[in-house]
This record gives sequence, structure tokens and C-alpha cells, in this order.
Amino acid sequence: MTFYNALEKHLIDFHVVTHKKGETIYRADEAPRSLYIIKDGLVGLFHISENGKETFLRVFGKTQILGHRSLLAYENYHANAVCLQDTEFYQISASEFNQLLEKDNSLLRSITESLAKDLRVSELRISDLNDKSSYLRVVESIVYLKNKYPDQVWTRQEIAEFAVCTNETVTRTLTKLEKMNLIQKQGRDFSLNNTEGLLNLTNEDF
Repeated sequence: MTFYNALEKHLIDFHVVTHKKGETIYRADEAPRSLYIIKDGLVGLFHISENGKETFLRVFGKTQILGHRSLLAYENYHANAVCLQDTEFYQISASEFNQLLEKDNSLLRSITESLAKDLRVSELRISDLNDKSSYLRVVESIVYLKNKYPDQVWTRQEIAEFAVCTNETVTRTLTKLEKMNLIQKQGRDFSLNNTEGLLNLTNEDF
């Protein structure tokens, strides 16, 4: 059972909050005060390094939770949570969240499982960054982003930050993939013509 499924029966007790596209839900270095569960919309997590470089770490969609790691660890947020679309979410205060954990033991197990899965994804992503070329990282990033959130128009900048590369690399990669008939550009947007073909690409193809 996912954390959202375990928590769903309790959500009726909480109000829905709305943020517009581009608005920030929380910022890095702020103390965590709430848990956020997305009812509808899309939120990106962005980290800004000491030299000012921005990295697109993760994306959260419907029924996903965010802010929980910092809340449970009693640590300040390490990144900015920014709405990529108009987003509705349940906001549960830290004290309310603690009361829920005491009230329903299944929630603690569910959120522990969620954190464990998040850790696995993070470890694999770090491995990919070390092992794969920037071109292949772009390919895997667009496959992930487009398949998981097909209605979102992903900018070249967002793809570059997610793949940890430059905008120029993204542009060159998309042009190459269109010539190979693996994607179809549609103005600022694009669609995937052949997901299997994209994932079977190697460095030699670039």
C-alpha cells in the first residue's frame, strides 16, 4: 500500500490549497512546517548550488507527497519546490502529521517504504549520471518526463537541468532524434514516436 492510499481516508479532514504555475511552495533552508500531498498538478524540486547553478532534481505529480523527508529528519529543506502547473494540494501541518502517525500505525510503515523507494531511485540516478553520456541522459530524461507526464510541455532548460547537461546538448540531441524519426517536434513541444528505439540507443548513435 502506498503512503497516499494509507493516508487517503484521513484527507477529508484537510483543506485543499492552490498555487499557480511558477509559484514556490517552499524554499531551500526553510524549516519544514508541513507535509504536502498533490491532489492535482505538477511540482518540480530544484536545487541551487553555491555557485548559482540550478539542478532539476525531481518531479512530483498527482497523489505524490513532498516535504516529508525534511519533516521526518527535522532538517531544513535542501531544495525549492516550484509549481510547474497550477497545482492543488493538501497541506498537513507537522503537528497534525504527528497526530496522524500516532492515530494510524500503517501510515508510518507506508511512509518508511516511500522513503526507501526514493533512496533507491536517487542511488540509481547518481549511477546513471556517472556512467552515461550527456546525450543518453537527455534521451532517458525525455522518455521519463514525457511518459510519466505527457501533457506537460517540458522546456529545453528543464530537460537540461533534469539530465544535468547544457541547453545546447538538449537541442542537438532532440534534432538528432527527430532526424532518426524517434521523436516529432511540435513547436516548443515534442512527442515520442518510438520509446523502445529511444531506450535502445547507445553512445555510438551520437
